[in-house]
Amino acid sequence: MAAEVIRLDGISKIYRIADVEVAALKNLSLTVREGEHISIVGPSGSGKTTLLNLLGCLDRPSSGNYFLDGQEISKLDDDALSHIRSQKLGFVFQSYNLIPQLTVLENIGLPLFYQYADESAIQAKALELARIVGLGNRLYHRPFELSGGQQQRVAIARALINDSVIVLADEPTGNLDSSTGREVMDLLLDLNHKGTTLLLITHDPKVAAFGQRTIHMLDGEIVDET
Repeated sequence: MAAEVIRLDGISKIYRIADVEVAALKNLSLTVREGEHISIVGPSGSGKTTLLNLLGCLDRPSSGNYFLDGQEISKLDDDALSHIRSQKLGFVFQSYNLIPQLTVLENIGLPLFYQYADESAIQAKALELARIVGLGNRLYHRPFELSGGQQQRVAIARALINDSVIVLADEPTGNLDSSTGREVMDLLLDLNHKGTTLLLITHDPKVAAFGQRTIHMLDGEIVDET
């Protein structure tokens, strides 16, 4: 059996707005094993993005325990969480989140730049990933010179530059037409087949169907798993 890379035990997230408490997540428990592809689905407001933010160490739970790659991280401070993000996690967003002034190579290598890695090593690895995602002929283009699908390919390569344990994708095909969206999904599926653990939020049942497991959320709870 593959190693456990994520374990959530009784995770809750409470937001306080003035004197009102809003429970975004309620007593969630979830285990993810290395190399799995999990789809997370549910209506708007069901807690999907809050869950992804917690998994991605962008936020901390109000209660419960989160183990990532064997380390309990629920109570770590911001600096420690930032270090874990840079070492173990990759993110792919619906809006791509590329830096418009940077080239394809520079955008891909950005996470390693913030780790003060050797510049030549960054460029070599970014070049390798650009070729893997099919952008070997677009290395010095900037985001405004790329199609939406090409921008998302840059985002996927950037998510892999730090040898991520897990890639977290939030509606990665949401801004793409169906043909381009399928190309992006094919790329993510290929990466998953090569061993990358993938957790993906989607509203599209066709995209969700590619997952080995589908987690159904409603009102901050996991209500079903298929």
